[in-house]
Amino acid sequence: MIGRIKAVLAYSNMTETQFAKRLGITQSSLNRTMRGATEISYKLVNAILTEFDEISAEWLMRGEGTMLAEENTAAYNKRIEGLVDVVAMQQEIIKNLQEKIKQLQNQ
Repeated sequence: MIGRIKAVLAYSNMTETQFAKRLGITQSSLNRTMRGATEISYKLVNAILTEFDEISAEWLMRGEGTMLAEENTAAYNKRIEGLVDVVAMQQEIIKNLQEKIKQLQNQ
């Protein structure tokens, strides 16, 4: 399971410090677990699955299936909605800039 936790860390694109903070654990606790010095706690597994709801619990705990939960479309849809909002905002900015360009050209 340590390898899968490391995969989640890599997926998160965070440092170990940031990752531990997001999970609500200390970096030293995370480091001990990653080295195999301490057992993987329920708190750690639960925190990963809570903070990264796109991660498959079956994959994390048993190593079966894929890392990203195929059935969990809520996180995917949330990301898509966010991207749609960004595109809409950028379109509005472009429209405003085009209007300013026209005004400047008419002066």
